Order: sequence, then C-alpha cells, then structure tokens
Amino acid sequence: MESRIQYSPVRQYQRFKAMDRALVLVDHGPESLPYHIVDISEGGLSFRYLGQKLKRSDVKKVSLYHDYELIVDDIPIKSISDYRLRDNLIPVRRGSVRFAEMEDEKLSKLEKFIRSFTEAPLPVS
Repeated sequence: MESRIQYSPVRQYQRFKAMDRALVLVDHGPESLPYHIVDISEGGLSFRYLGQKLKRSDVKKVSLYHDYELIVDDIPIKSISDYRLRDNLIPVRRGSVRFAEMEDEKLSKLEKFIRSFTEAPLPVS
C-alpha cells in the first residue's frame, strides 16, 4: 500500500557547527550576556547557556559576535525551544531561535558570519 503522507526535510536551511568564540547576545534587558552558539543556519541558531531558563517573551532580538567583535546587530527572532541539557548544580540549557524576516544588509552580514565562523555542515536530521 502506498503512503499518501508527503515527507519534507525537517530543516529548510543547512546547519553549520559554530567555531569557538562565536557568540550570540540574547537581548533580554540589562542583564543580557553573550552565549556560545552551538550551530547556525540562515534560518536560525541554537546556543547553550548556564542558569535559569530565559523568559521567551523577553527575547525579541539577538546580535552575533566573534570574540568581542560585533558582526550582526539586532536580528529579529522568534524563540523555538529551550530545555535543560544536564542536571548539575548550575543547569546547562540549550535554546533555539528562528530568524524573522530581515533586511538584505543584515542577511548579507549573517551569510558572511556563517561563512567565516563555522566549521563543516552538520548532518541533515
């Protein structure tokens, strides 16, 4: 019997593993800190951080850095997920965001960030 369900790839964009010192500043007020990017694509990124869960409604924009150099500022985002990775005294969490529509200039800077500060593509899942 032939299935009528249409399968599509889980992700629209190829993900890339971020290099060390590739950081995302999650803008959620005066206590904002940069976090380590785990992987990134033209569609979004995931990052890891320590501490309590970020309040999704507070997170509207992110900025991308390499070391302390700002590469792309104020990318509009939508929070996708946030979960605990390890059960330590200080919780390690992983957050994922999707990029919202952005101007061509920001998209061009994002593409440059991906080319410059990522390693090999991750396997398609």
